[in-house]
Amino acid sequence: MILVFASSKGGVGKSTTCAAVGAALALGGASVLIIDLDPNRTVERWSRKANVSGLSVAAIAPGEFTSHLARQAGEFDHILIDLMGSRESTALKAFARADLVIIPAQASEPDIREAIVVAKDVRAMAAEICRDIPYRLLLTKMFPLRTRFGDHALAELERLKMPCFGIPLVERSAYREMFLSGEPPTRCEQGRGAGAEIDCLIVEIRQIVGRKQTAGQGQRLEKAG
Repeated sequence: MILVFASSKGGVGKSTTCAAVGAALALGGASVLIIDLDPNRTVERWSRKANVSGLSVAAIAPGEFTSHLARQAGEFDHILIDLMGSRESTALKAFARADLVIIPAQASEPDIREAIVVAKDVRAMAAEICRDIPYRLLLTKMFPLRTRFGDHALAELERLKMPCFGIPLVERSAYREMFLSGEPPTRCEQGRGAGAEIDCLIVEIRQIVGRKQTAGQGQRLEKAG
């Protein structure tokens, strides 16, 4: 599957989530490629410290994206794409190839506003290529206890009918420490804390992508009939 991590705003945990999910999939026995398009090269720098069998990370320039992705097609079980933290044309190319677009955002008005912009771009590309492109907002850096602004953010997302993951990512030290030690959450906190959150997130991801693939097979059968 191809997962795209997108945000037009920095500091929302986009690269952190991409690295954590990619490492978890690889630790589960899959071959995983992360394409790092972010100019900060956060995932690529993390990968130099990480020692995760089955995980490859390639930091490439936006202009090389299409050709690089074409060369890697079929070589990996999963490809994760960490986009730039801004709106640019490469994002649209990635959306067109995605099985799922993951939009990390904090529970704040500026983050939610930018997430809605990304969602609109995904829908526009889906209309352009006449193909459904699933997307989900992922709340990140959440406080463990309920807050007024958190409740307001959830109410606003419900009002806007924004598709969201059921599991938010709580503000935990493991997400920050992984860039110091290289240890992904699903290894340093296996079955608990951040590790359990990433495991639950992957379950949701597989369910969403599975529904998309099942729907696509049904449409092909209808056309063949």
